[in-house]
Formats: sequence, structure tokens, C-alpha cells
Amino acid sequence: MQSKYDVIVIGAGPAGVNAATQLSAAGFSVLVVSEYIGGGYCFSGSIMSNTALYLSYLYNKFKTRTVNFIDIPEEAVKAPFDFKKSRKYVENISTKIVKAFTDQLSEAGSEFFQGIAEFAGKDKLKIQSRQTGKKHEVKFGKCIVATGSYNPPLEIPSTKKFLYANNIFNLQTVPASVAVIGGGFVGCEYATFFRRLGCDVHIVEKTDRILSTFDPQVTKRLEDSFKRNGINLRKNANIVNVEKVGNKSILFFDDDDNMEAEEIFVAVGRKPAVNNLSLEKAGVQMNENGVELDQSFRTSNKNIYLVGDASGKTMLVNWAYKSSSFVAKHISGVQRKFKYEFMPKVLYIDPEVSSVGFTEKEARLKGFSPLTVKYTYTNLEKSLIIGFNKGLVKVIYDRETKRILGAHIFGKGASELVTAFTLLIQSGIKIDNISEYIFNHPTFAEVLNELGNKVKTKGGK
Repeated sequence: MQSKYDVIVIGAGPAGVNAATQLSAAGFSVLVVSEYIGGGYCFSGSIMSNTALYLSYLYNKFKTRTVNFIDIPEEAVKAPFDFKKSRKYVENISTKIVKAFTDQLSEAGSEFFQGIAEFAGKDKLKIQSRQTGKKHEVKFGKCIVATGSYNPPLEIPSTKKFLYANNIFNLQTVPASVAVIGGGFVGCEYATFFRRLGCDVHIVEKTDRILSTFDPQVTKRLEDSFKRNGINLRKNANIVNVEKVGNKSILFFDDDDNMEAEEIFVAVGRKPAVNNLSLEKAGVQMNENGVELDQSFRTSNKNIYLVGDASGKTMLVNWAYKSSSFVAKHISGVQRKFKYEFMPKVLYIDPEVSSVGFTEKEARLKGFSPLTVKYTYTNLEKSLIIGFNKGLVKVIYDRETKRILGAHIFGKGASELVTAFTLLIQSGIKIDNISEYIFNHPTFAEVLNELGNKVKTKGGK
């Protein structure tokens, strides 16, 4: 390890590895410091949740759909979900991603040091080796903090050990009932996971609706869908205590209307993992929301950047890649502004939910004159074939320019459609023009033609 590098990257998840490889390719000397390659992304974050959702989807479809066309013995259909085998499957995927990241850093010429870093001054870090415990002091020209995020503990009295994203595969059997605390992104995903396994699921949300950052009409449809599928919602709920009684737990609320559940999964959001970096020693200013950043993701120390989850802006993998690429280019001399609003979001639940761009309210606040156009694809051939005929596409566009400002989708195929809308928004394409495009049949993308025709013939509502 050298005594000084052009750039030191703290963290070796998607954001850190992406920034390091781009800067190494640009000719900078780069050191990456992390306890392990892959970070929370591989062992408690996106890899874990996406794989869990996929496995639960396959399991549920085997039990509910294959009986329509395969003569399966009854005992096979009743086979329980195997957490031990599933854990091995997840670990195998994580191992492959870690190897890919390791090879990526090596091929780019980035140096990796396994250890823990904290700031020791405005341009230097103190790095402790994970293997030997020996401490080193290293200087940097620029530093990128890509330390990810963590699950904050549930701050209520409890005698129960809770489930989190990083320990669900430690379960031995499928619990009869699960209370999911938190109705945000992670809460809705894992509520879906447990319901697919056959659990009695309750979402406990402290506010008046789940997925508060999504379009209200979409979340209302999702709430109704959850209820139909056996996921119970308890909103405006304030938990004051949790007690373990036998093999169950009791959740005590301030209104005395208590709830029982065998397991409790905590999904109260994630926080940037920056508390142990001694940022104050580098002259980095903090506020009540975390670290203060400018439009280029720089802190008050202009040589220190925060990217990905560590930035506190959003906690999505596409954000990790986009923000780290932006910073790598900024360090390389490319000066431009970043547009947060065009980051797509997808939940792979039942059915899928996705969003990109503005809601109606946000569009008005930005000074636009928004109109909306909606399409319910109840009779869309693609949805009928796969057995999911519930869906809504709501598009926000500007009255004057007809440019698309946002898209909010509820239904199977939402991930496919939001990708298309992200391209349309970033390309500045007018909504009435998409009726002229040709899409394959049968696909969910055919909805785009229908929306374009609606605007042409009737306008938005």
C-alpha cells in the first residue's frame, strides 16, 4: 500500500467498485478500502431481497399454477419451503457477485485493502487491517465514501429477537404468522415473500398509507390487492412494547388493540452507514438529515464525496451506479448537474409496482401544468395469458409540450413498462407520438400505443 493515492474509495459494494474501476481506467491511482468486497449489497441488501422474492415466486407458482396443467401428487404440492437450500442458493449468487467485483477491480488496476477506514484529517485516512490489526495512515487527493447503509434497530422495549433482511434464511421452518413492521419498500417486499410461503402476514405502518413516496392512486390499489391476497394492513399504528410468550410474540399498541405473531420482521428503513468514519475530523459538516452535500455529491470538504446509499438520497442499486458514475466523471473533470427525478423504482411484489418521474403534485410544484392519462389493462392479451389481469398505468404529461413527466404503474409487467417510460422521459418524447411506435405482440409494452391513442383522441383526464 502506498502512502498517498489520487483517490481512495471507502466501500466495495456496487457504488464503490463502479467508481474505482472508472477512475482507474481514467489513469488515477485508486485504493479501495472495505471489510469485504460486496458489502451489504451481497449479504443483506439487494441480492438477498431480490433472490428471496424470486424463490418465493417460484415456490408459490409451483403450488398454485402448475396444478392447472400438470398432474402433481398432493404431497408434492404441500412440500414446505426449504430455508436451508434457499440459503445455499443465495450464498452461491453472492459468491459469484463478489468474484465479479474482485475481478473488475483487479482488471481495472484498482488496489484493494481489506480493512476499516476512518478520517484522520482533511486529506488523510487511518486504515486498520482486518487480518493483522495493524494501522496505516494514508493520504488522498479525493475520497469517495461508498459505505452503503444499515438497518437501524427497532427502538422499542422487546424480549423478542427480530428478523431482518440479513437473517431470514436462518429460519428453520416457515412461520405460521409474521408481523412486518414498516410499510415501505422493504416491508412490502418481505410481506410478499412471507405471504407467498403461506404465512399469515400483517403489515404494521405508523403513517396513514404504505409506500408513501409512490403515487397515491397506485398505493391505494396495492393496499386493496394486499387485502385480497391475505396481507393485513394496520396503519397509524404505534408499537410501545413487544413480548415473547411461548412460541409467539405479542405486539402492544398505544390503543391497547394488541396483535400476536410468531415472527416479527423489521423494515423501518435504512440509514447511511457513515457514523463510524470520524467525518468531523475531515471538516465535513452534518445536519439533521445527515451529511450536507452539494449538487455534485461533495461534502463541505470539497475533496470528499458521498455516493450510493451513503449519500442518503435514495437506497436503490441503480442509484448506486448512477451516483458513483457521476462522481467519477466529476473527478475526471466533467461538470454537469444531476437530475434525481428520473430514477426508476420497482417492487417485484404481487403485482409489481413501479414509478419514474413526477407525481401530479410534484409536477405542479415544479411549475408544470400536468395532465394525466390512464390505462387499465384488464383485457390485455399478455396479462390474460399469464393470469394477471389487474393493472393500472398512470402517466403524467405537460399540457403544453406533451412531454412525459412521470409514469406510475401497478400490475404485472410494471418493471418492463417503467424501463420504457424512463427512456421516453429522458429522451423528451411527446406522449401522443408513442402511438406511432411498433411493439412486439403480446407484450406489456403495447400499453404505450393505447396511451398515445388516448391522448390523441380524448386527451388526459
